[in-house]
Amino acid sequence: MTWLGLCNTSIPPQFTRWIFGDRVRAAKFPGDYAASHASRPKPAPAEMAWRGEDTKGTPMAIAAGASDILLNGEFPDLSDEFVSELVSSIDRGGYGVVSHYVKQRELDQLRAFVEDTVRAAENQYVCFTGCEDLAGTPLERMAKSPIFRRLCTRVYERATGNQAPDQPYYQILRCLTGSSSQQHSLRFHYDSYVLTALLPICVPEGQRSGELLMVPNTRSVRTWYAQNLIDKLLVDNPLTQLLLKRLAEARSSHLVRIKLKPGNLYLFWGYRSIHTNEPCDPDKTRATALFHYVDPHTDSRLKRALRGSGPL
Repeated sequence: MTWLGLCNTSIPPQFTRWIFGDRVRAAKFPGDYAASHASRPKPAPAEMAWRGEDTKGTPMAIAAGASDILLNGEFPDLSDEFVSELVSSIDRGGYGVVSHYVKQRELDQLRAFVEDTVRAAENQYVCFTGCEDLAGTPLERMAKSPIFRRLCTRVYERATGNQAPDQPYYQILRCLTGSSSQQHSLRFHYDSYVLTALLPICVPEGQRSGELLMVPNTRSVRTWYAQNLIDKLLVDNPLTQLLLKRLAEARSSHLVRIKLKPGNLYLFWGYRSIHTNEPCDPDKTRATALFHYVDPHTDSRLKRALRGSGPL
């Protein structure tokens, strides 16, 4: 069959069984490898509300009371019960949300920073890694905040039962805009870090808003780095990418679609979930900050040997 012919065929059922089957539904983290064959429940992520936000109509919404939130500086300090619900939501539906995690004042500062940055890049794609270029912004303060760090460590520890390692974040700010933004959309992948925290800064209005697409929790955290490489190669190849894009274009129910709201904090198991973003119009800007936490293969000699070959 020609490549063009493959593009025009229906999606093979073997592919959907491979991607969405019951291979590792309960095999989540090291020490928990007893795979379950129970069918996955329909995703119903909890949106954690604070500052009195109305969550009427949100599936399994939890309105946080005074006992759930301690305002400590710029960021909310969430109760242990709140964190437990967040982890349950990620396990059950693929992601959890903390509404209005960043105050409007800080969000406005970040939007102004993004607008200036995109303008300086002549309205093309921009990506920052680390904090060096974000000095003085709320993202630098967030990365250094002990309250945000405490949230990430408790989410990790609640999920794994293990003490969180002392590792820095892998921090990214992505600004999708212009014609070059299309090259950085619909690229399905696994992250190299267990937990991903995503903070939307600018989200376009309309149908092409750059939604987050996800196939949640499709693999366990691998014991060996070589296993992780095999997983990534099985996803990051032209055939798998083509078929996943076809599922996205068909708006398949197998994919979880997340319409992002600026200022909310979205958490998911980036290592375990195949995910990407949809494109937005070239004249619009989609800006998101990402904090990746806990690389399970940081001590791998194979990873160190391959490090010069790219972000594997």
